[in-house]
Amino acid sequence: MGKSNRAGRKAAIEALRRQQAAEARRRKIVFGVAIGAAVLLIGGLLGLGIWMNRDVEYDVNEPAAATTGDHAVRLGDGPVEIDLYIDYMCPACRQFEATHAADLQGWLDDGSVTVDYHPIAILDRLSQGTEYSTRAASAAVCAADAGEQPFLNYTTALYAGQPAENTTGLTDGELKRIGADTGLDGDWEQCVDEETYYGWVQEGTASATDGQGVSSTPTAVVDGKRVDSQDFADTVEAAIAAA
Repeated sequence: MGKSNRAGRKAAIEALRRQQAAEARRRKIVFGVAIGAAVLLIGGLLGLGIWMNRDVEYDVNEPAAATTGDHAVRLGDGPVEIDLYIDYMCPACRQFEATHAADLQGWLDDGSVTVDYHPIAILDRLSQGTEYSTRAASAAVCAADAGEQPFLNYTTALYAGQPAENTTGLTDGELKRIGADTGLDGDWEQCVDEETYYGWVQEGTASATDGQGVSSTPTAVVDGKRVDSQDFADTVEAAIAAA
């Protein structure tokens, strides 16, 4: 991974952390959030069933990037295996990225871990019919075709520009502008325009929710065991030490 790309992501991660902290401070004065979240959770459970019964289908194209049989983008080749199930519209995933992206980058750079990113789309129901989660995940898989670092950089940038739930999400043009800002080129843009990995993302979402028991994001798994987000870094560090 190029030093300039890693340095650029380091700055982006720090900016995302500052942005996350500022939003957390603002949320402290919004007392109605808890009630709204409860309503969204109930609606979300119903929405997941609706999502699983939708009629839209896309061709399933295998990425050029390294992937796994359970629809993950594979990064690194270290002894400790990490699976991360993420949705690009998920606010908790954004917080996870802000908290752990620098750690993940470091573990990948020193060869300590293999990270399997599962970009899933369980929150398509919260983008007013535009399938934002699918569109963003597909664009991220297109970035993975360009390399591991482009995927990581684009993931960080997507979370920095994350739209609110229950909006239409970012447009395809906005997704492409974010990619251009991270250095992705015309081949990547064509991949996005052609909706190349919509089917792969949606098949992966079905695999995660049906076959792998994933019901929420982020879901983190370290060497086959699910871990809470707050314990993630310590669990990985312990696994690295024991490897």
